[in-house]
Amino acid sequence: MNFKFGLENESYKYSYNKEPRFENNCLTLSAAKRDWAAFQVLIKGKEDFSLSVGNNAFFSHRGNITSLRIEVCVKGFSETSISMNHIGLIKDDDGVEKADLLLNQETVHVKAGKVQSVWVEIRVPANKKAGKYEGQVKIYSHRMFEEEKLIEILSFELFVKEVILPKPRKYQFYLDLWQHVSNIARKHEVRLWSNEHFRVLKEYVKSLANLGQKAITVIVSEIPWSGQRCYKNTQYPSDLFEYSMVRVFKNQDGSFEYDFSIVEKYISLCAKNGIFSEIEVFGLTNIWSFPEDGYGKVAQDFPDAIRIRYLDRKDGCYKYMTSGDDIKSYIKALEKFFIDKGLIHKVRIIADEPADAEHYREVMGILKSVAPSFKYKTAINHAEFIGEFKDSINDFVPGLDCVCYQWNLLEKMRGSIKGRLMWYVCCAPKFPNTFISSHLLECRLIGILTAFIKFDGFLRWSYTVWPEDPRKQISFNYPAWPAGDTNFVYPANNGKPLLTLRYKNLKRGIEDFELIWMLREKTNNSDEILQKYWSYVLRTETIKEFDPNEQKKPEDLYSLRYEDYSKFKNAVLDELEKLSG
Repeated sequence: MNFKFGLENESYKYSYNKEPRFENNCLTLSAAKRDWAAFQVLIKGKEDFSLSVGNNAFFSHRGNITSLRIEVCVKGFSETSISMNHIGLIKDDDGVEKADLLLNQETVHVKAGKVQSVWVEIRVPANKKAGKYEGQVKIYSHRMFEEEKLIEILSFELFVKEVILPKPRKYQFYLDLWQHVSNIARKHEVRLWSNEHFRVLKEYVKSLANLGQKAITVIVSEIPWSGQRCYKNTQYPSDLFEYSMVRVFKNQDGSFEYDFSIVEKYISLCAKNGIFSEIEVFGLTNIWSFPEDGYGKVAQDFPDAIRIRYLDRKDGCYKYMTSGDDIKSYIKALEKFFIDKGLIHKVRIIADEPADAEHYREVMGILKSVAPSFKYKTAINHAEFIGEFKDSINDFVPGLDCVCYQWNLLEKMRGSIKGRLMWYVCCAPKFPNTFISSHLLECRLIGILTAFIKFDGFLRWSYTVWPEDPRKQISFNYPAWPAGDTNFVYPANNGKPLLTLRYKNLKRGIEDFELIWMLREKTNNSDEILQKYWSYVLRTETIKEFDPNEQKKPEDLYSLRYEDYSKFKNAVLDELEKLSG
């Protein structure tokens, strides 16, 4: 036979410079109800071939080559419960192609000697009977007008447990992936804030909702990150500017008028899809200012570089507010809008990694005097901010290194924090993280680690911060930003996001968190029970050892074996079954 076939787990990441073993021809899977099971099929040929995951006829424009077709069936499951996607490769910073994208096309061309992976996912309905289900992967071959021949059968078992996961909108895990909606408009070539833009946004919102996303990103001033200084990258020019959702007008009499309809429309879109726990407002504090490049203050008498653009109806020209008093009036109007809409309790004014404590305190003081109903959330990358602002901030989101540095303080503060306690990673640390170079199990670890330290959830800055041509080159601004730091999904040609292996493994980890939370809710001795199982995944008893200064290796901190995570999940499922039985 000119082909090799094999099965791999959902956390396997094929890399072009590493040959798979092709040893597995059977797998054992487990799932709760309203859950999903997944695995990968790997195929390699000595000659070029086409590979289909559908039933339509296909002829290769490369001529008379072998065509393979994959079919997956599970006894007791409908065809609509099973989906397949070709897994696409993307070049990492080291130039090596690695598996990441879940592609939409039914058929792909595979070059001789190259491995093609296929993602297989089985959705388990909430009303599915618990028990064992047998499955098969059948691979058919033919050329041109020949009859197909069955050339390989791979087997798997699926055990459905007597446990029901909640719907994503009911997840307890507090997920906050920031939305960069201007970039979505650019990559899908639609006008900003147009009906076409919102049609595309709906698909991205749905993908976030399927993860259990809680926070809605609202941007209320122009380019609050100053485009992440994208203008500095001349090797791979990319537009990363994000724009305000608020339209402002100056009337003939000098008064200002504010149009919050885009904000309201986006909040409504998210709410309809189950994202409605928080409205996260960017653009009122800790504006990223680079005056040496021209991206500084517009209003010199206001301490932060808030940029409010308006249309002057007197002369028809667009201008920027240059008065601190005008900016304060705008902030008051924004607060009033949220109060009038009955949304103020959901609003958080967020600061992204403030570095100057005195400056942040000054700006927050002005905001509190002008708009006293606002509450505050801060992504913290300076550990001293935790102690400095423990009485001013509602929601604390320290980076993982800050969690380690200030763990003892955070433990003491836990009961007195007004809002939520979350954590994040970004371009650092090197591990655990969600880069293309990261082990996929590090994405899954996020949920388990959050449960282990008893935090509310996780934040990441980058769901769709794509460079110019992300499906051709995702590597951007390396080494400051390792490839994959800027995204969990890619833009597809059909106006929807292409999901990734990293997205799927993040989702799996979130569901691990949900199972742990369910166990904690059902029994008072959950800590004692979980103490038996943490070591399946974690190699340390304290989060403080994740401090980069400890110079630990990943394997010193957590398992990199899929079997250990599966063992952990099965142990929690078994405990839940006992409690419900």
